[in-house]
Order: sequence, then C-alpha cells, then structure tokens
Amino acid sequence: MIKGNVTLCGRICHIATLRPNKKGELYTNFSVKVSLPVGVGNTKDCWISVRKKGGTLEELKQYLIGTSVEITGILNFHKSKEDIYLNLTADTIEFVDNTRPECIAGEIEFYGKVGTVPEIKDDKHGNKYMYFSGYSSEMSGEERVFIWVRFIRFSGEIEDFLKKGNGIHLTGTLDMFFYNDHLSLGCRFREVTRWVKEKAGKE
Repeated sequence: MIKGNVTLCGRICHIATLRPNKKGELYTNFSVKVSLPVGVGNTKDCWISVRKKGGTLEELKQYLIGTSVEITGILNFHKSKEDIYLNLTADTIEFVDNTRPECIAGEIEFYGKVGTVPEIKDDKHGNKYMYFSGYSSEMSGEERVFIWVRFIRFSGEIEDFLKKGNGIHLTGTLDMFFYNDHLSLGCRFREVTRWVKEKAGKE
C-alpha cells in the first residue's frame, strides 16, 4: 500500500459532477492536471481524479475547466499495465490565481518490500547517501501489479533489516516525475521499520 498526504496545485480539466457512493452519500467528482518534471527544464501533464464529500449543483458552477485549484487530501496510487493512476480524496479545495505554480507536494507512507540491494554512495560534494528501490503490490483485475518507488536518505548507515525481499514500512517526502514517458515515484525518507504483512492485509 502506498498513500500520500499531499497538497496539489493544478488546473481543472474535466467538468465536475455529483455522484453517490454505495452508501448513497454524495461526492463532488472532477479531474485536475498538473505539470510534472521530465528531465531538466521540461514538463508533462499528469491527470488526477479528485473527489470530495458533499456538494450541490450550485457549487458545481465554480468548477470551470481551466480554473486553478489548490487541494489538500489523501492521494492513492493504482497501477494498470504500465501506468500509475492517481486518485485524490480531498479534505479542502481552494480556487486560486492561475499564476500559482503547479505541483504535487507532501508526505508518503509506504508498505511493501525492498526490491534492490541498498547501497551507500557519495554525492558531488562528498556527502554519503543511502539508495534503494522498493515495491508495493496489488491486484488489478486478475493480475498482480507492482508499483516501484526510489528511496534515498542522506546517511552512511543501512539498517540490518534492509535486505532484498524484506517487508518495510517507510515514511518520507514524496517526489513525482516522469521517466521514459511513465510516471515515477521517489521518496526522501526519514523513518523505516521492519514490516510483516498480515494475511488479510495488502502489501
């Protein structure tokens, strides 16, 4: 499982609608696009599906295509084939000036497994950092899919349990970008602990 607690600033790109959930509770639903980095000096649009509990037909008139919004909430990540899809459950939505820089920023919580052997490297200033990748898995239809995250921490130490295949629970700062035309996830992490998956839980 991968979950983000984020602030998003982007542009509405799909008309807002009201839809009930299975309990009959109404939600405002719309889509936002945000420009994310592609290498140095380039960007590519990323689409995020947004929903917020409540709403009225009168309020929907504010959600004009092209309007800039700043949204806080919980970001969930799902994968189908090679693409990662983003769903944001909003706590707050604010209409902002269209000069506000677009971004997705915040914290990430990760439950999954160590996918590559952690390494200690030196940056260009001689500072040591630890680097590895991990993955979380879920079912997409009848297929099990894997979402990979690149992790980095400026430290010359590696915890004993950070071995390939071991389960981990990790928290840190979210980094999102495009690589080879696909959305990629990174994290500058602060805390990591050993995690053992429960039989009824999700990885």
